[in-house]
Amino acid sequence: MTTTGNIHDFLRGSKDVAIAVAVRSFFNSKYSRIGQMSEVSIDTTMREFRVRLELVGESTAVEIHVGNYNIEQHGERATLTIGEATASREWVTELLRQFVVGQPIDIPERAAAIVKLLG
Repeated sequence: MTTTGNIHDFLRGSKDVAIAVAVRSFFNSKYSRIGQMSEVSIDTTMREFRVRLELVGESTAVEIHVGNYNIEQHGERATLTIGEATASREWVTELLRQFVVGQPIDIPERAAAIVKLLG
């Protein structure tokens, strides 16, 4: 791999880490009543991310893998559409398939800066 390629990979990796930190912080501040997002990893090149949720009332974490996501800008608004998703709990996977996969999700304005980086 060339030096330019190594620098590009490093910068992309740094961007992905920065986005993951921002997403975790946003989620935890907004949804602390239902649990905490303890881990997030994002790969903007592969258009996938993984999260680990420590949910209130659950004895073990729920892990979710999202693949093939798409971000669309609509003026100042943005939507996230998830192409595929699986979870460490089959019932969560089924909920994701029925209610989330393929459905545009409005992104809150406060998260717009983060979302632009994911695109």
